[in-house]
Amino acid sequence: MNVLLVEDSRAIRHLVAAYVEEVGHKVLMAESGESALELFDQEHVDLVLMDIELPGIDGFEVTRRMRARLADDWLPIVFLSSNSSDQHFIKGIKAGGDAYLAKPVNGPVLQSMVQAMGRIASIQEQLQKVNGELNRLAHVDVLTELTNRRGFFMSYEREWGRADRENEALSVILVDIDSFKAYNDNYGHLEGDDCLRQVARAMASCILRPADVVARYGGEEFVVLLPNTSSDGAILVAERLREAVEKEAIPHTHSLAGKTVSVSLGVAEKAEGQTSDGLLEAADKNLYKAKEGGRNQVCGTF
Repeated sequence: MNVLLVEDSRAIRHLVAAYVEEVGHKVLMAESGESALELFDQEHVDLVLMDIELPGIDGFEVTRRMRARLADDWLPIVFLSSNSSDQHFIKGIKAGGDAYLAKPVNGPVLQSMVQAMGRIASIQEQLQKVNGELNRLAHVDVLTELTNRRGFFMSYEREWGRADRENEALSVILVDIDSFKAYNDNYGHLEGDDCLRQVARAMASCILRPADVVARYGGEEFVVLLPNTSSDGAILVAERLREAVEKEAIPHTHSLAGKTVSVSLGVAEKAEGQTSDGLLEAADKNLYKAKEGGRNQVCGTF
């Protein structure tokens, strides 16, 4: 564990550091609030031991600035002070401190506090990892492992706003597996699920830029979000998606479009004065044209 010790007294600084290092932790030392903030920005810190009376900005203000830098993250901050009044304690907690240790520091008490705060920090880190994974899973389609509808709309709203602000292009592609009901009816739902997974993998392999999103929109329908992409570029991507699915050569003798699984795709680019719903509706209209035109094709603004 990396412990940031903020203490202006050289003697106390080295005494406290020795206690902390004795229980197996690395100590980063700062003798002022300014140098503490510099170290805090440069190094990974797991625990802060903060003197209150410091030259320049005091420990309360340093703590407030550290908390502001952390945003939603958390790490324990323990104050070291010779002032044990209730008001001082309350002020410290309000500033963002988690505990108080009185000076002169008692070595075994300090070591116990460090170990306790280390356990709390470890639990907090585990909780953050679990929450991060739960948040990821909330935006992933379990069957295909693509982004789900909810995750797509979160990205879509963000990219729509950015495209509006920066006057950039934005395109979407709606994708539908041709004659998928017939596939399920004749091959069974387990085979249908496997088909969805294969199609999803094929399309995901075509998405090359980090900002692009391919998502399961619902049932046998998928949607692709292409920030900073005109309709011409989106049509090229759509054709690449169509070809990737075709190359999978998944047998489908009951399809109206051929002997293997294929997809129809509708492309639309954000237009001036259009709403976010309007863009999706435009892509849906082009998808309908692709299906009406014989399926296994791309329809958009050429």
